Amino acid sequence: MNRQLVAVVREEWRVVDRWWTEEPVDRRYFDVVLESGQNVCVYRDQEASSWFTQNA
Repeated sequence: MNRQLVAVVREEWRVVDRWWTEEPVDRRYFDVVLESGQNVCVYRDQEASSWFTQNA
């Protein structure tokens, strides 16, 4: 995905799971509307310090 500006953050939530394993999940999710009008769900993986697009 090309980088685009976020017009609106519609919702934000955090998922912490599998903390008892060697590969825990700690992510902050954002449901956003881009300047183009496209709705996208992105998340930041706290362990990897990286951003990802959530695919349905």
